[in-house]
Amino acid sequence: MKHMVKDFIHRIGHHCESSSMRDLFEYNGFPMSEPMVFGLDATMGFGFFDISGQTSFMPESDIPFFLGGKQGTIEPTSLACRLLGITIRKQSFTNASKAWEESKRMLDQDIPLLLRVDIAYMPYEGFDDEMEEAHFGGHAVVLGGYDEEKGLAYIGDTEFEDFQEVPTDILKTARSSTYGPKFMHPGNTQFSMTRRADGKHPPLAAGVKLSIQKVVNNMLRPSTNANGIQGLKRFAYSLLTWDNELNKAITNSKGKKDSLARLMFDLTYGYIETWGTGGGSFRKLYKEFLEELLTYPGLKEGPRAWNSDEFDILEDCIPIIGESAQNWTLIAETLKNAADEYEDDCIKHVDFVELHNIALHILSKEEDLFTKLSKIKN
Repeated sequence: MKHMVKDFIHRIGHHCESSSMRDLFEYNGFPMSEPMVFGLDATMGFGFFDISGQTSFMPESDIPFFLGGKQGTIEPTSLACRLLGITIRKQSFTNASKAWEESKRMLDQDIPLLLRVDIAYMPYEGFDDEMEEAHFGGHAVVLGGYDEEKGLAYIGDTEFEDFQEVPTDILKTARSSTYGPKFMHPGNTQFSMTRRADGKHPPLAAGVKLSIQKVVNNMLRPSTNANGIQGLKRFAYSLLTWDNELNKAITNSKGKKDSLARLMFDLTYGYIETWGTGGGSFRKLYKEFLEELLTYPGLKEGPRAWNSDEFDILEDCIPIIGESAQNWTLIAETLKNAADEYEDDCIKHVDFVELHNIALHILSKEEDLFTKLSKIKN
């Protein structure tokens, strides 16, 4: 017996979480672009963690640095959901079979789900079984149906068109993975959405300002100095140490010696450019969000409409974040090109002072950017 959630559509996107949320928002009557979802949920930011000389929280235990252009993840407190008048329910299970039975029960009620999975187990991704670095338990996908007779689940995943057929046993493994530290375990977690019965939500013009201010706080007033502008400053100065910190070999799980620099260069490229960021450390996605606001219905008229000065601020900010995104890509591609061309000898072919200066330029531009955006407030 096959059951697909009626009228549920999966569309290709860039970032697993925001594209999965977009699919569920459209199903619940709020069709919008992925950049709009990303912007409204206000999870963009920056974090840099120097864990050299410490016990690593990453699966690759010898990796000394981690950076990311996002702060926060989907939770029942999702700002985008609150702004749209959507209630989001989170369920986690200790048993994969119980989780699957509950998932089927909700699908039978035509309730699509957002799931957490370990991406390395998803067969359509094409990862080699021996690629330990592929494991990531925070990957988000949507579940649109199942076929009990064939033992299949129908998964919508960011970069793949249409629903992918995944054997339910494999999906159970992906949902219950314990690879890596506990905070990366999917925990058989699923999310469902329903519109508030009373239909209440703030005027869009006011809600967008709330989302912008949350990102401003992520960058200018973070809870720790590893995040926001302070984290970006730490990253910029850390680059001056990379020629020493990374100039060594590490032993992988099969006992083979690998260049730490080459591995770190490849990982950094992924962190910034390809692993669901939309490019430029999520800055391209946020630029598209700001651009869309210039013509978005509900901002120029109606309750809490924006004034011309606020639209002028947006227009000033768009080229700034565009330049920032380009410079993030430049750092990523410089490292990737060195790793590809010179392989284990790549560390000798990167000018870390130049990368430091590019990062300082990003720092200056983003401080200016978020200071300007801080003036758009209710």
